[in-house]
This record gives sequence, structure tokens and C-alpha cells, in this order.
Amino acid sequence: MDKEEFKALSHVKKLFLIMDHGRLVLERKEENQLMKLFVYNLFYVEVTYLQKENKVTNISTPDMDYIVDEYLDTINVKDLLDL
Repeated sequence: MDKEEFKALSHVKKLFLIMDHGRLVLERKEENQLMKLFVYNLFYVEVTYLQKENKVTNISTPDMDYIVDEYLDTINVKDLLDL
């Protein structure tokens, strides 16, 4: 399945695919929201949760520019250099 086929799926089907076959790579938090970035079939998927309501509000397929801009602060460069 490619990115365009994934985008055409229902919210529920996307969530099941990500939970079953996606790999969590990063997460970030903003106020009441938690965003988790997964890799699925060679593309990225971001799942946004409202923490207090325990509810998924959005499932998107962001481009690399968005990922770098939004997740750069969550990457610990020291860990990468200590490999």
C-alpha cells in the first residue's frame, strides 16, 4: 500500500494498520495533545491524541519538511553521536 492508498482509508482502518504494522519513531507533546510519529510502508504517519479525552483526533501523512520542523527538538543528537 502506498501513501495515497493509505490516505484514502477510513480513520479506523488507518489506526488499525498503524497500531498493527507501524513502528513508533518519535513523539512530542503540546499542551493537551500528544503526537506520535510512525513509519509505515516507507512513509511517515502522525497520530494526534487528545490526552484528557483519550481520543485520536487526526491521522496524517506529513512530508519531511514538517517532520524536521516539528520533531527536531525531540531528537537527542548526543545519543546519535555516542553510537
